[in-house]
Amino acid sequence: MTRCCHHFCEMVTMGVAVRTFCTATLSLMGRCVPKVKFSLEALPPNLQQEFSCEENARNLRHMIQLSSGAAASSTEAVIKVLPSWVHVVSWQCGACGCQWSARPVDRMDPQVSSFYACPKCVFGVNSEENARPRLLPPRVRRLAEVHPLLAAQWDDLRNAVIHNRVFFESVTDVPLPCSTVVWWVCPHCQKSWKESVDSRVHRYEQQQQQHHKENEDLRHGRATLPLCPLCEGCGVCSSSHSDASTSSSSLSLPQQSGEKCSIGVKRFLQDDAVLLAEALLQSHEDPAAISLQSNRLLQWRCRWCAHEFTASIADRFLRYHRCPQCSGAVATPLNLLAIQRPDVLREVARTVSSAKLLKMTIHDDTVVTFVCRICMSPYRLSVRLRCLLKRGVTACPKCLWNRSQFAKEVALANEQRGASKTIPRMSMKKLRLKRRGRDTFDTVRNQLYQRDTDLMN
Repeated sequence: MTRCCHHFCEMVTMGVAVRTFCTATLSLMGRCVPKVKFSLEALPPNLQQEFSCEENARNLRHMIQLSSGAAASSTEAVIKVLPSWVHVVSWQCGACGCQWSARPVDRMDPQVSSFYACPKCVFGVNSEENARPRLLPPRVRRLAEVHPLLAAQWDDLRNAVIHNRVFFESVTDVPLPCSTVVWWVCPHCQKSWKESVDSRVHRYEQQQQQHHKENEDLRHGRATLPLCPLCEGCGVCSSSHSDASTSSSSLSLPQQSGEKCSIGVKRFLQDDAVLLAEALLQSHEDPAAISLQSNRLLQWRCRWCAHEFTASIADRFLRYHRCPQCSGAVATPLNLLAIQRPDVLREVARTVSSAKLLKMTIHDDTVVTFVCRICMSPYRLSVRLRCLLKRGVTACPKCLWNRSQFAKEVALANEQRGASKTIPRMSMKKLRLKRRGRDTFDTVRNQLYQRDTDLMN
């Protein structure tokens, strides 16, 4: 009798639970689901055209807040899309019809916007399910194919540093147009400067048009060699050195003493403004009679560090030999690692020989082991790349990852709190907890410093 009553109670309980679930489900289905609309006034016109409203209306329905009864009874819900959004939204290309997902904050960043554009139009990725057969896929224009002279000036060393935020693996991956700010190397003075790809291409095309109007060299297949803004401001000739070593037809051009040397002709030392400024000539030496292709030794003074050295004119002009102190070929007190960057020297692991460290310069490409002074994690990096960072900037990958995560959490908290609200003053209890955590961190760091005797200096 007891068992039968127990079984009957279970059946009644299950029936009540099922009936309650069906009632709740029907009540949820009966609620009026508002229509989602987006406010795109904050986005640029090109992003407004590529924003897929239908797809995002289905994916971002969870962002509708139905707290009040008035909001629940409304038939439309407007979501304002901001350029600082970190939500992943859908986009649709107007040219090829390709659909992809990206964050608005990434598409608004000019440094990485090329990576989050249409993958089919920019990178040539095939999308069979989204492609339209009636439209021909556009040809991808690359910097290395359109302007090979500019691609030859790509600074692989500086562009490989993660702090510079240049996320192209090589120069062959750079599309056109591209607003990313990258580093370039001047073929004349071997100095690096920072400029966007679009600005570099625009200046080079303007120079080509100007030279085409002034002379007829471009009609015969000759092209100008672009230089850095500093060399161009000094009046350095901007043509390739192949023109300087041409046949006797180019040597028979008339020379005008009162005017500048014509573009594409550099025969003597007086024609090169940069080399003439660095040359230490004697009173009997005439720069108009010294050939730029001769092996004659001269004394030079670097215009950057004022270091004096001896080199031939052909090495400076044809082989681009730079100042030995600026390039690290000679160890001096002005480029020694132990003197110029003692903060970097303190981060080098103890496994590296001290005698080797005393001979290293800040331009050395040797890869050594460093130990982070914050998290005590070892990492390997070349001395040149480590010295490119400013004082106080860490190069530890672990610390960079932690800082990026912390920055994302702080930005999310500020966005949730609202920019209009004032930041509340921190209570004494939170201040004590924060200070206690800092003291604990200092204690652990001190213990690690005493125990890690194999790597720490």
